[in-house]
Amino acid sequence: MFYSAVFKAKARAVLQQHWQTALLIALIVNLPSLLVQGIAAFTNTDPIIRLENLVLDASRSTAAMNALPDTVRAMLSETGILVMAGLGILAWLVTPALSLGMNHWTLDRIRGEEEPVSAVFSRLSIFLKGIGLRLMIALKVLLWMLPGIAVFLAGLIPLYTTDFASREAALSAANTSLLIMYAAMMAMLVLGLMGYLRYALADFILADEPEERVLSCLRRSRELMNGRRGALLGLLVSFILWYLLISIVSSFAAGFGGSVFSLMVQMLGSLFVSVYMLTSEGVFYEGLRTAPVQAPPAEDAPEIQ
Repeated sequence: MFYSAVFKAKARAVLQQHWQTALLIALIVNLPSLLVQGIAAFTNTDPIIRLENLVLDASRSTAAMNALPDTVRAMLSETGILVMAGLGILAWLVTPALSLGMNHWTLDRIRGEEEPVSAVFSRLSIFLKGIGLRLMIALKVLLWMLPGIAVFLAGLIPLYTTDFASREAALSAANTSLLIMYAAMMAMLVLGLMGYLRYALADFILADEPEERVLSCLRRSRELMNGRRGALLGLLVSFILWYLLISIVSSFAAGFGGSVFSLMVQMLGSLFVSVYMLTSEGVFYEGLRTAPVQAPPAEDAPEIQ
């Protein structure tokens, strides 16, 4: 049984008459990465987009395919690409601390406390902890995905052990590998999601108690989420329709106002939903934090205080 409607109703009540502040804080959190993406798009120095274009060109021409390694090396040595890579790393380093500040503001708002926009900078003093927590969560999710990764790599075995002199044998090996890889990707998705849900509240714990150690935040998140992953998953899934709606609206906006207008609509819509979702998760965390010590029945959500 999912309690997403209860958490979302509480989140709307918390954000009532505070949407502007919350959206401004969310914009500040995302501003470093947005600036880097904007500069990269304007100067054509986005390494990912450039690499995709090079691979696309190589797929159309044998000469371009043969020259691809040299072309990639030349691209990576360009000053603009190196500068954008450095700015991207800098933005990534700053963002965790800003996210913790937004979590701190959200939790105070849930508890009825008033905080100014400057609260987004309140956790800059623990930016190293923020980075460490993000890296540890990524590492633990990766460890959860290892069985799926192993199966994916095992899917390559038929391709390396088959005699490709026979067309039928080659097709059979390719089909077998694809089936194994598809199954492995599904396993990686499921296991990765389970791992993420296990540590999903660690950011809130560190934002709430900045003196806490990173490993302690992970451990406490694991304890709080014991038996509650289904409830949080239901809450997160309930926002999928919002993102689908944003995609539809931005598609219509492209027809009326062009790609720039469509991008603005999508960005504003995504900010709105991210604030809504984060506050709902904050309500979920607060309910668990103030719940009795005894664990509720499996997959049940805590009562909201």
